Amino acid sequence: MISSMMAAGLTMTSFQSQAAYSLFDVYQMAVAHDATLAQAQATYQANQQLVKIARASLLPQISANAAYNDSYVNEKAVDTKTADITLKQSLYQHDSWAKYSQAQYSLKKAEYTIKSAEQDIIVRVADAYFKVLLAQEDVKLAKAKEKADETQWDRAKASAQVGLASRTDVLQAKSSFDLSKSDRISAENNLDVAYEELTKLTGKPVKDLKVIALSVKLPQPKLNINTYEQQAQDSNLTVLQAEEQAKVAGEEVEVQKSGHWFNLSLQAQYEHTEGSAIPSYSSSSQYPNNLSASIVASLPLYSGGGTSALVSQARSNYQAAEIGVRDARENAKLNARVQVRNVERGVELVAANRAAVKSNDAFLEAAEEGYKVGLKDLLEVLTARTNKFQARRNLAQSLQNVVLSRLKLEAAVGTLDADKLQRYDSILSDPVDDANPPVDAGSDSTQ
Repeated sequence: MISSMMAAGLTMTSFQSQAAYSLFDVYQMAVAHDATLAQAQATYQANQQLVKIARASLLPQISANAAYNDSYVNEKAVDTKTADITLKQSLYQHDSWAKYSQAQYSLKKAEYTIKSAEQDIIVRVADAYFKVLLAQEDVKLAKAKEKADETQWDRAKASAQVGLASRTDVLQAKSSFDLSKSDRISAENNLDVAYEELTKLTGKPVKDLKVIALSVKLPQPKLNINTYEQQAQDSNLTVLQAEEQAKVAGEEVEVQKSGHWFNLSLQAQYEHTEGSAIPSYSSSSQYPNNLSASIVASLPLYSGGGTSALVSQARSNYQAAEIGVRDARENAKLNARVQVRNVERGVELVAANRAAVKSNDAFLEAAEEGYKVGLKDLLEVLTARTNKFQARRNLAQSLQNVVLSRLKLEAAVGTLDADKLQRYDSILSDPVDDANPPVDAGSDSTQ
């Protein structure tokens, strides 16, 4: 009996631990469903075939032909059967080698595109995840404020009936309650929208999520902005894609220049023919086996200026691609600087918001006590309560923004991956139904 109860308890514990999804859990669902990532993977597979196609033009081309001919010569039927096998091998064809290099660069670009899509889905999942958490926090705080304002309104009405409160106090309390109710309805709608956006990523509804507790300790990283700038310019995936695209454009110049170059190829053929004898000819030697080999050279002399125009066009496209590389590097550098600032200032903002929560909690308590003894009016109490819940909302948002900024910084320098995302599950915890959870995190750690 005891063992059965223990087994049941373990089963229930296991179920409860799986009830709330972590950030990494949601990411795994999104990876299996996301269309953008699937498109990038399909593009990569297509580019793998481009390399094989381009390489094929450099390898021997072998073909076989067969023919049957039925004719009449001098009123006599003559049947012939012919078969041949032909081998062609390019010895020098400038555009074939350039296209092969192009295909390799395109494949490399597709690899970076997949990695970029993998990073992008991490950021999109985190953004949608934290939007849900913030919307949940808004609903929780809005409900708590609505309940508190309703209680305040009931007290004001009761006090007014015995002459301890004015009609103005009742109207102020009623006004605050009505606004709280409106805010709660709006917050619930925003939460529904946030759920829908997350569902679009995961492909199925996900509502029970682990949260960032207001008391969680966040690392205080010591970030060298110059190091991140350089790393972004060297390793940012958008930069790497732009570099590969520039290489593709550079090879296109060589492809078009091949219109000025000669082509050299080897061709060998073996032909066998057999059939009935042709009248008036010796049947013993009329169908000899033929073996031939030749080297063919061709040189374009004039194409109406089209080749020169194509070369000029390709060079201009290459220059545009090089400018694109420079722009990508500058954007990566800027993004890295912005995210470093966001992380550094975000940690400071969390500390400031924690202090604001404590001070607003204390002020509300003092205002309520002062109102009871006639030292504060009701408006001050209502304002203090609004500020209290706003301070908690600001703290929750600042905690989420620090994590999101850290992920975006990793993406900016090209190092964001699933393993790094999974590390942030350690700061998540199961949700609690409490509008006033503790916020003191003690001294934050340094990373």
